[in-house]
Amino acid sequence: MPGDTLIDRISAELDQLPRALRLVGRFVLDRPQSFMQLSLSDIARTAEISEPTVIRFCRLFGFAGMAEFRIALAIDLAARGEARPRPALGFLEPTVSDKAVVNLPQKTAIARAARRLVEADRSIIVDSGSTAALFAATLADAQPLVIMTAGLNIVDRLSVAPQHRVMLPGGTVRYSSGSLIGALVGDTMTGLRFDTLYLGADAIDADFGLSTFNEDEARQSATMVRLAARVVVLADSSKFRAPSLHRIAGLADIDIIVTDSGLAPQAAERLALAGVEVISADPVAVATARPRQSKDRIAP
Repeated sequence: MPGDTLIDRISAELDQLPRALRLVGRFVLDRPQSFMQLSLSDIARTAEISEPTVIRFCRLFGFAGMAEFRIALAIDLAARGEARPRPALGFLEPTVSDKAVVNLPQKTAIARAARRLVEADRSIIVDSGSTAALFAATLADAQPLVIMTAGLNIVDRLSVAPQHRVMLPGGTVRYSSGSLIGALVGDTMTGLRFDTLYLGADAIDADFGLSTFNEDEARQSATMVRLAARVVVLADSSKFRAPSLHRIAGLADIDIIVTDSGLAPQAAERLALAGVEVISADPVAVATARPRQSKDRIAP
């Protein structure tokens, strides 16, 4: 009997869909790696369907567009991989451009709320990721800070704030996430101590804690947690329904979670019981400019 996961829903409804939408569904089920990696135009061309048809399919299953759909698909596939021999997870991680356009009002509000926590800091670590990048942009007028980051996007956001001393660890560039990874990242940080770590996560579970898609990133994030006197997690409420992948830290290691007002009361209660302070920010209206290469829209 089909469950309520995205793949189960597609499988259950596939035969009832119109032919064009059925072709999209079959493409998703048969070639999930290609659906995660290819651009909208390439998917449409390969499946011999129109770009608006792909978007209609994503919306049919309750998503605003292809970016949100692909993130849900990645989470679903990764969770299924836990129950059997694990496939290579490289393709399961949503792209940087996908993450950047999802839940932007919530992420912007989280970044602004977290900015107020910086007043007590002298040295911080800023994680890579879309929410962390928005947070870094708020530091343009902050007091001079020592900032360590493995995020190349963070360095870019801080380029307008010369009062800060920005430090990059050694490592290998991982283009899919715009960050540095590898053993050198942790080795570079050994012996250092920071006031606060501003950390992102792909998943937050009350029992398993914080987790992420990539094993190397999980390992270096765990190192960052050990180097900080205070750990602040920046995560929109959608991260609280994601499955656990590679563990970063438990809730006992977290001091504050800054999230949005969409967090379920039950999740907030579990966090409070674990001793985690929750700061809730109301989403703000933001202009959502899509990346230039994106065609994720339906013509009127």
